[in-house]
Amino acid sequence: MAINPTIRDLYNDPDSFVLNSQNQKYDKDIRGGGYSGQPFIKTPPQGQYKLTRDQLNNLTTEALSLDYPIRGGSYEELAARQDFARIDRFLLSYPQGKAFLDKQKGLMFSNPKMESRKSGGFANTRTYSDGRNLMTQIAEGGTGFHHPNAGRTLRDLELEQNKYEYVVSHKPKELNRLVTLTNIKINKQTPSDFLFGSQASELGINTVDNGELFFYTGGPGSLYGLGNTIIQRARDSYGVPIDTSQAPLFIGPNFINDQVTGKNVQGRPLSEIDYSKLFGVSEKFSLSDKNGLTADNDSLLNIRQQSSPDYVRADKVIPENTYFNYTMGYSKIRERQQIKPGFTGITDFRSGSLEPNSVQFRDYNSRSVNITRRVGIGNPGARPLDQRTNTNQIFQDGQDKVNMYDLQDLTTPEGIAGFSKIEENRDLIKFVFETINNDSPSTSKAAFFRAFLTNYADSHNANWNAERYTGRGENFYTYQGFDRTVSFSFKVAAQSKQEMKFLYKKLNYLLSTLYPDYNGNGFMRGNITKLTLGDLFVRTPGILENIDLSVDDSYAWEIALNEPEGGSDKDMLETPQIMDVSATFKPILNRLPRKGGAILLTAGEEPGNNAYKYLNATTANSFNGSASPPPSVPQANTTNFPPFNLGAF
Repeated sequence: MAINPTIRDLYNDPDSFVLNSQNQKYDKDIRGGGYSGQPFIKTPPQGQYKLTRDQLNNLTTEALSLDYPIRGGSYEELAARQDFARIDRFLLSYPQGKAFLDKQKGLMFSNPKMESRKSGGFANTRTYSDGRNLMTQIAEGGTGFHHPNAGRTLRDLELEQNKYEYVVSHKPKELNRLVTLTNIKINKQTPSDFLFGSQASELGINTVDNGELFFYTGGPGSLYGLGNTIIQRARDSYGVPIDTSQAPLFIGPNFINDQVTGKNVQGRPLSEIDYSKLFGVSEKFSLSDKNGLTADNDSLLNIRQQSSPDYVRADKVIPENTYFNYTMGYSKIRERQQIKPGFTGITDFRSGSLEPNSVQFRDYNSRSVNITRRVGIGNPGARPLDQRTNTNQIFQDGQDKVNMYDLQDLTTPEGIAGFSKIEENRDLIKFVFETINNDSPSTSKAAFFRAFLTNYADSHNANWNAERYTGRGENFYTYQGFDRTVSFSFKVAAQSKQEMKFLYKKLNYLLSTLYPDYNGNGFMRGNITKLTLGDLFVRTPGILENIDLSVDDSYAWEIALNEPEGGSDKDMLETPQIMDVSATFKPILNRLPRKGGAILLTAGEEPGNNAYKYLNATTANSFNGSASPPPSVPQANTTNFPPFNLGAF
């Protein structure tokens, strides 16, 4: 075979072909001659030839790298280096790299003109860094860090004082673009009429053509920054710009004279609507019954800017006597934006209006308004910033006061005052279990729980005995009595570590009341429980038949992780933080159960309370106590349960 094999030689002896690709070089790849320099990253072919040590290390790292802790794992660093080198060579190539950078500059200049700081004579949102930000982003590939593409330098749009939100909130209102636009386009002021009017052109506001709002170079209306962006007023069907400042001041016969401005303006005809029945309208606009929206002297005092939904009347100059005072001023909006995050309470934004006395607002930090504080439910999320790193530090405003309320020893009837406390046990619905002391029936031990009530059911059953007589096929019935069973469910949930011990102490005691109580001689006794559940049951004696506990799979457990080491969890137990409780209760009424008696509202037998007034209401005024007491009836055999003074409820 010839030293330099020909196609014929290879055809006759195909096995003689050997590819010596290891010594092949990248050569001219442009038609007619020339070398493009690509690929930018060159690697030798793999196969039967030996790889270098670095190549073997790269392949091993790529094969064994885990996708943790960053995407791509440790190989991401090697890949980022290779990407960095490839893109760097691309940007330095000519003309492809130069064209790419020029295109990016044009795209940046096509961004809208915003109120932001400048970089190199242009807004930092419309400048490009010649690829520096891009290369930084590639070098940090896989780490999750992101740098904005705009800006002449890497830090242009990362500094807080360079961001749009900061720049706008720290500008005086005369420099605000919307305020300036209003002054020029609506109030028809020239730039020299107000302090910073000369800045209007820098904001892109067209001060020459009234039919155009914005006119500036570049922006979305340009092509790679070449050309202009024009935003025009809305136009009618004839193509004429709509200018609301030129709207007619009066239309039709119903016009009146505004004594504030001295002009005739559109008025509304007198109406026979009784405005006192419309919530808020009568008080807001000082309207009397069946009064129109105009005053007696035909001056427009009640309604300012918008006299009617059918007509537009935009005053150029807002009179001093105007109801725009109940809006929030520009300075107040800026103050609210600059409030640092943290525990600063809850503020009604209406209190920041221009004239706070002209609007209705509430102090949500007041106990009578803030329902969270009023019933002590707690707010764990309100923990101040300086107390969020150490959750073992007690934060009382975040604790549930009912959960923190320990078992209480009450005396009947004096102990009723324990239900009306404001701080410790107040709830939206009264919910208490009292267990009577078998050795001293006038005393009890009370367990207060938060009324997270569900699945309430009250079952009433009448028992009749069937008899048959000789010669008759049907049954005859004799009344034997009744049976009643009440069932309900509730949740116990801890919002803080400190609540856990009190919740489990009370729940454990409640469970123990289903177990026997022994006297001094060792005889077994049951326990009578007085239930308070809103006004359905108010300290009503009865029997707790059963209590079921369950824990949902989604509920969190206290794991007391460092308890064995004596850490901050040393006083904690490994128990659920939330638990579902269901109970079955058989009430024993204080008065003899009878037809017409207080069954649903068990406190209704005692004159003087609301339950009594509900059950004995006969007229519209009977709720005020005019109902006559029912005739006396025999008392039930409840010698151990003296009557209670329920007036405190």
